[in-house]
Amino acid sequence: MYENSQPEKRRFSRASVKCELAVSPLNMPILPASVINLSASGIYCVSSKSIGELTRVDVVLRINGDKDITARSVVIREEELSDGSFGIGLFFTRIPEQGRNIIIDYTSDIESTG
Repeated sequence: MYENSQPEKRRFSRASVKCELAVSPLNMPILPASVINLSASGIYCVSSKSIGELTRVDVVLRINGDKDITARSVVIREEELSDGSFGIGLFFTRIPEQGRNIIIDYTSDIESTG
């Protein structure tokens, strides 16, 4: 078994969540996606369609059914999953500070309740 002896490089903690997400790549229809985990620096989600690494996308993330956060992101990782869907890692390149703070509070609450 491989153990990572490297220190964690993420600036913000990541939490497993269930949130609504719409991904809007340039010149493509809006793609619904399922959020797997979330941090104040990005999202890992699953979509039925490939977007392509390094593609810039706009996202709308809905937290708790009522707090919409819009952000600009870039696809930093994409992998085809065994069921034919795509695991997509998004890094926020532009997000309002208020939106980032909502995510920080939300992921902190999840971590504290385990």
